[in-house]
Amino acid sequence: MKPRNKFEKAVLAQSKSLRPITKRQMDWAFRECIDHYAYRLPKGRTTCMDCGHGWLMAEPSDSCTCPKCGARLKVRQTFERKLPQKQYFTVLTTSGEYQVLRKFLLVVEMEKGCKAKPYSLEIGQYWWNAQGRMAVVGIQRVLGRYIDTFSFGSPLAVRSDNAAYRHIAYSPIYPKSKVLDVLRRNGFDGDFHDIVPTRLIPALLSDSRAETLMKAGQYPMLHHYLTSRFDMER
Repeated sequence: MKPRNKFEKAVLAQSKSLRPITKRQMDWAFRECIDHYAYRLPKGRTTCMDCGHGWLMAEPSDSCTCPKCGARLKVRQTFERKLPQKQYFTVLTTSGEYQVLRKFLLVVEMEKGCKAKPYSLEIGQYWWNAQGRMAVVGIQRVLGRYIDTFSFGSPLAVRSDNAAYRHIAYSPIYPKSKVLDVLRRNGFDGDFHDIVPTRLIPALLSDSRAETLMKAGQYPMLHHYLTSRFDMER
């Protein structure tokens, strides 16, 4: 979809300056956003699906630690050799004068005897200016069996917000964030208090009542206010 106004044109231009995800962010996503397994054969031969190391585990167990890479693993008794995993995650950052929530799909290919191969695909971004105005940049969503069916070869472009983008916004968020000074001034300290970023961020930028509740530490009331039709003026 083509940008419809100056704001969307500015956002799309700024989106082209975003840097690739960092190694530290990828390492965090691999460590925290997927499950980690040791595949064990009935006679005890065990393989870490993270690093590919094999060893003999004499007695069955629900969990173990890889003696080579130190990963804490769930033990699964199976003859399978491959374990593909996928999980969304998000990164909160800034770009120019905008607050940005970047959304990624982590894809990890695991195979016995091999080191896991993780990579990420950027699905899109939510952009807000200092007044809380929002624009969405993302790849194209297509009709499919699942809500999150995307055309991964499509370009990042201005899109209409939809259920798939909102669904991904609930995914795990990288703990180290960069925020606008105005957002920090309005009470945000890096903790979302179980409120999805796509609700909390624009509210803190544009709604003085949300700002007041945040600064007062009234997090349950803030959550209720942002997720229901609660009228504070009654």
